[in-house]
Amino acid sequence: MIRVVWIATLATVLLISVQAQAAAFDIAKITEAPPELLECIAQKIGSDEVTEIVKGNPPRDKKSIRRLKKAYERCSLKTGATIPKDISPYSGPLFDAMSQIDETVDHAAAIASVRTSGVNRIALFARSRKALHQSEKDVLKLAGQNPDLIVLGAPKFFKLSGDLTKAYITATLQGIQRHGYRFIGEILYTHGDKKSGKRYPSGERYIDPSKPGTAGLLAAIASLHVPLMTHWEPYAPERDFPRFHALYDAWPDQIFIVPHMGFASPEQVDKFMGRHPNLYMVISKKDRRMEDFADPGKQASIGTAFLEGFRLRSPWKDILIKYQDRLLFGTDPHMKKLWERYPVTIKSQRLVLGQLPIDVAKNIAYKNAERLYGVTVK
Repeated sequence: MIRVVWIATLATVLLISVQAQAAAFDIAKITEAPPELLECIAQKIGSDEVTEIVKGNPPRDKKSIRRLKKAYERCSLKTGATIPKDISPYSGPLFDAMSQIDETVDHAAAIASVRTSGVNRIALFARSRKALHQSEKDVLKLAGQNPDLIVLGAPKFFKLSGDLTKAYITATLQGIQRHGYRFIGEILYTHGDKKSGKRYPSGERYIDPSKPGTAGLLAAIASLHVPLMTHWEPYAPERDFPRFHALYDAWPDQIFIVPHMGFASPEQVDKFMGRHPNLYMVISKKDRRMEDFADPGKQASIGTAFLEGFRLRSPWKDILIKYQDRLLFGTDPHMKKLWERYPVTIKSQRLVLGQLPIDVAKNIAYKNAERLYGVTVK
């Protein structure tokens, strides 16, 4: 009885606390939500904050309200509560076309999470943060233990700046030849500093794609037909967009992959995909707005999220349908907390796919990755 009263009280207070934010954060239906949703929210925002809410001191600053909103959305996905009845998540096979892992993550737990989330295949590469080949042996071992699941890519190396080094190019080429890597893990060409990551005086990691190193790598792999992940973001379009257009134009037989659709807008994605038939994009981290940029200006430059609440925005639906043959489902869990959140991420992305025509959803969910990586989903 006490528990029921506490839940009802929390629901009422939560409703009041976000009343002023109703347009952006409609929590009116929370009073009708099952207890597990409310308990999940309480767990995520912290016992101290819950205590203050119950006392009648709801959060008023934007940061706390955003945190509450995020907890509400994640708990809704986790429990299945509040999702409109006319939205049915995609329930078919999934090929996670981009993921990465290092020594900070429990590898066995991560793979167990992939399997329980209903993912049939996962394209995985090691994160070599401090030295070439770091974590590579562990990831090779993990793939050997899960041959039905893991498709390996060449490791990502962090200590690159300005241009690709000969040591990195040699290590990547040898890895493809020795271990059969089916793609090259992302190169951070343009990567603005994130709140959750390392900060640099320049505010970014940057590798110039027009420098000789990239051309050297591409020449070395030209006969191997291995896709290359080129990570860029849209905050410096005058500097970067011409360079990437030139890169993709110069190597028409090379397949390039852009993670997170560049965090770009529908219009920017359309221009790149429309111009370059050798370009693929991963839909990772686009279901919800990524709000981790350290610089507010960079944060403001990114495109909208696919979903508004739980509904797929029309401009993004048009893009997903138009380029259905070159878009890849992916999650990119690159740190411990994202691997721990993997099942919720999958649920969110299934909502995106579920609002597309089924043939389009299947192409993005697994068929394009099958073709690209030469592996069949069973």
